[in-house]
Amino acid sequence: MTKQNVSRARRMVIASHVRDLLPNNHHSLVTFVFSVGEVNRLVWSRGLSKDMADEVCLPRNPFCYTIPCMGDSIGAISEDGDEVTATLGPCMTINGGNFWLVNFHPFVEVSKGTQPVPIEHPSPADRTRCLSESHEALSSSNLNFFIGDLTATSGFDLKTTRVSHDLYWEEFDVEPPLVVTDWALVSTKYQQANMLRRFPTTNQKQETPITSMGPIIPGAAVYSAGRTSGFQRGQVCDIPAYVDGVGNGTGKASREWYVEEPHPYDDEEAWIRGGIGVEGDSGAAIIDSETNTMIGQLWGRNKYYGPGPRQTFFTPIYDILDDIRERCGEERRPQMPIYRDEAECWPVYPVCTQCFNLREYLESRRSSRESLISMIGANDARAGDIDNEVTSVSELATPRDASNLVRHVGLEATSPSFSGMVSPVPIHAFDPVSQALSPSHSELRSPYAHFLKDDDLYERCPDTNGSTTSILPTPMARINSQPPSKKRKVA
Repeated sequence: MTKQNVSRARRMVIASHVRDLLPNNHHSLVTFVFSVGEVNRLVWSRGLSKDMADEVCLPRNPFCYTIPCMGDSIGAISEDGDEVTATLGPCMTINGGNFWLVNFHPFVEVSKGTQPVPIEHPSPADRTRCLSESHEALSSSNLNFFIGDLTATSGFDLKTTRVSHDLYWEEFDVEPPLVVTDWALVSTKYQQANMLRRFPTTNQKQETPITSMGPIIPGAAVYSAGRTSGFQRGQVCDIPAYVDGVGNGTGKASREWYVEEPHPYDDEEAWIRGGIGVEGDSGAAIIDSETNTMIGQLWGRNKYYGPGPRQTFFTPIYDILDDIRERCGEERRPQMPIYRDEAECWPVYPVCTQCFNLREYLESRRSSRESLISMIGANDARAGDIDNEVTSVSELATPRDASNLVRHVGLEATSPSFSGMVSPVPIHAFDPVSQALSPSHSELRSPYAHFLKDDDLYERCPDTNGSTTSILPTPMARINSQPPSKKRKVA
């Protein structure tokens, strides 16, 4: 597709290239249509605007379990029928009672009613597909999705902050800044030590419960489990970020710890689409990989579209517990349960194995890019070829002819019929020197022109005495929209 009509010579070259990709028995059945227009991408990993946010992976943990734990899907339904989805945090003991710790911002709207808000696992939105397909597992009357009522929150809006007491500020003799507080408590009868949701694998091993909390270590390796991203790894920043009052939605500037893409920083697209903190992960716990202690609770990302890296903000767990103690009028900080039956420290399968098996199959499939690399032999590419990371073969070369021969760069076909076109002759037929090339040689040349000529790019305009139009138009620069002024990403 082009913005203007392409010359006949160029159309014949393109048609010849496409024809080489097809089996011989299809050559006489194919016709070519060259459309005039432009391509508009619907979505890609990095969002372009507020209306076109980052592409997010399919939920990796929307399943139902008989005993919920950190990282599972939770949600509620508002009086207007709107469905909310978030991630379950740890179980805490407060003055003899037990409560689930979650984010408050997903439930702001549903909490405005007069009745207590019932929280369910999994969220109603995540149960819809399973129930609509009549899976027997979730259709059983023995299942109870209710896990507790929303009992206490950090405030009536999303403008709550507090002075941080994290040891980092004392160590560097810096005046403690404000941090965002965004928590809610859900009543529960659950009393066992917390486990982080990890999917069963062939090498199953007994997991270690998370029974303690710890300070934040700059640059530490961490992991988390969220409803959307599943079990993922990340790295704590070296220096907390300055976040203005508009960016954090509170109206007050704060200093926030964040998790970023882990070393070696080689797959930014995967981090944008499915790293820690994507849509639906609100409330997930951040766990230090080395000490196996909980260090914080995430509440959002720095941006969900536009240029720049994606960073997942979280509040230190000790600051959250201090805020709970003060607002609830308790004498001591909430504690984490420390006992759990040894038999329940093993990964378990979801209730609906049909949904789980389907998700495992989808996750096991290779991407189109990986399939392309495996087909054309990226491992044989020349070392240091930065311009073409897939292979050193010209992208204009056809896969069928990308073998051990250097292609002959011939003249463009000028036949009036596409059906009579054949692939150019290999250079070894004319040059005996080329026969000495190794079969594994990766230096292949395309039979087609590598550059477009100005005089054959477009049709000649009759009203300008045969002069050609301008070269391919310059693409429009993308307009970077400003991030939302207040509302954090819900679910």
